[in-house]
Amino acid sequence: MTWVGLLLGLAVGKEEAAGQLAVTVFPLAMVTNAFVPTGGMPGWLAAVAEWNPMSAVVQAGRDLFGNPSAATAAWPMQHAVAATLLWCAVLLLVCGPFAVRKFATHGT
Repeated sequence: MTWVGLLLGLAVGKEEAAGQLAVTVFPLAMVTNAFVPTGGMPGWLAAVAEWNPMSAVVQAGRDLFGNPSAATAAWPMQHAVAATLLWCAVLLLVCGPFAVRKFATHGT
């Protein structure tokens, strides 16, 4: 998620605007299974929360420490460790090179 933040911050180009981006990214961190079980959410919100990369990390931590939560039909919740590794690889491979390229051309 750091690479996503770096890419967004470099994309706007100004420090003040980059600071304002936290307000737009904040809901992504809040719509997860970290605070509220997804079973009580409306269908569309539960789907967003279950496929959120942060939900996969939270679920993987619960699974690895022996505290699994209620099973859902979403693949990232059933295979949380694999989903976490996959999300990390995808975000790193997609956002990392773009952020580095944007940083390299940012000074010119």
